[in-house]
Amino acid sequence: MRLKRFLTPILISCAVGFIPNPMTAQKKWKYELTLGSSMNSGNVDNFNLKNGGSAVRNDSLVSFNTDYKFVYSKESGIEKNKGLNANIKFDLYQYDRWSPFLASEFMTNKHKGYDYKISGLTGVKYRIYTKKDTCDYSLSLATVIDRVDYTPKEEKLDKWSCRMSVRPKIKQKLGSAVTLLHHSFYQPAIADFSDYLISTNTKVECKVKSYFFIDFCFEYEYRSLVPAEKYKHHDVETEVALKFKF
Repeated sequence: MRLKRFLTPILISCAVGFIPNPMTAQKKWKYELTLGSSMNSGNVDNFNLKNGGSAVRNDSLVSFNTDYKFVYSKESGIEKNKGLNANIKFDLYQYDRWSPFLASEFMTNKHKGYDYKISGLTGVKYRIYTKKDTCDYSLSLATVIDRVDYTPKEEKLDKWSCRMSVRPKIKQKLGSAVTLLHHSFYQPAIADFSDYLISTNTKVECKVKSYFFIDFCFEYEYRSLVPAEKYKHHDVETEVALKFKF
């Protein structure tokens, strides 16, 4: 009995010490504004101008995030690219090991075959490892409902789909002024795994001043099924942007 009383607090202390402490919120409201340019290949082979922004509220109970990204290009008076992505997300207990969330997304880009696409998803995030101000590794699992209106009206794809979503995410400080950010999505249709979407985003964020950053970003998207033969399965984008945080 004495041995049990002696070992119990030691084992509890070891277990707690082994689990990394979650990141804690420091500033409740954060804002970003981005202006940059990108080179694309795939459905759009052109130089583009990009603008983006986000607003984030961090809280130990409910966290809120909304962001948008607009891209546009024109050559010889002809529009070559025009697209908009907007997202909104709510996290419950964001800084705990397990965090449920709700999110929605809107996107439009006729050059990729989308008049519009609206997505709603719900899932849970598992925080694999976190070290405050150094790194944050997580894995998210979610169910996604998509409603798509394709640009070609003779499309053969269903307008409604239900997908599973798997997303690993990495945030790693590489130095006092450089941060590596990465996330990838794999989203197969639950009814047919041959219908799937893959997207990956890798960004290096370089701090110049306290509120001023330069981003170098690589994005890749792949869809196994396209709405018409003229559309390509993959899109690649390389971006350089100036970012202000406040």
